[in-house]
Amino acid sequence: MKKMLLNLAGIAVMLCFSVNTFAQTAGTMTFTITTPKHTSGNYETNGRYVLAVWIESCTTCGAGTTVGTSTFVKTSLRYWGGNTSDHLPTWSSKSGSSTTGAQATGSTQTSFAARTVTWDGTNPAGTTLMADGNYRVCVQETWGHGSATVTRYFPFVKGTAVYNNTTDVTADTNFTGITLNWTPSALTAETFANNPEAVVYPNPTKGVFTIDFKNQIKAIKVVNLLGEVVYSEQIDAASADTTSRKIDLSNFSNGVYIVNVSNDNGESSYKVVLDK
Repeated sequence: MKKMLLNLAGIAVMLCFSVNTFAQTAGTMTFTITTPKHTSGNYETNGRYVLAVWIESCTTCGAGTTVGTSTFVKTSLRYWGGNTSDHLPTWSSKSGSSTTGAQATGSTQTSFAARTVTWDGTNPAGTTLMADGNYRVCVQETWGHGSATVTRYFPFVKGTAVYNNTTDVTADTNFTGITLNWTPSALTAETFANNPEAVVYPNPTKGVFTIDFKNQIKAIKVVNLLGEVVYSEQIDAASADTTSRKIDLSNFSNGVYIVNVSNDNGESSYKVVLDK
């Protein structure tokens, strides 16, 4: 009996040690997405829709429309109305309809502008850091009845390193202008200073606008709200000391465009309005 108690005590110590060694890095996850107005299937003529964005942890995170195995962490935002409360079945099932700690809640939406949600790596109450590992942002939008709904998953890694998801954030007809980044708080000031920074002007523009680089930029990409690339450029080492670029969108339709600038430390996005 004494030997058994000693063995059990040893197992308990090992378990406590194992739990206490899980890394819990503080930081910020930033996720930006745009939901364009659908041309058909809307249950309201003004394109009204319901939307939920939430975070899950997972061993191997499914991407795109792959469901995978995951555990609900918290709701980031949830918009629905009294008559549309059954229109987010995937979110309802995973979250139990919990909005604890949500960044935003409200009624059905008619805004088709970009939305950005953030997460500080903590539990819904904001009191405890979650363990480092694989996570994903989940988005469900419903713009009509029946099959007029879509859910997509965007994986990222919470940890001590900067993580920029560039593989699974491709635009489609439902979601555009997507960016997803995790930035740990433990990064040095020098690393933050090297993140891509730029100034875009004039804004609004009649066609030609300038991007002034505030530090090294290695690539520029401009996309419309459908996620279509209208301008793309890689800035090679020979012109690494370039401080600006002029972009001409005169041949494109009026509207909002997203300017993405990137370097080895990450990507930054800027909105520019074309109004000829």
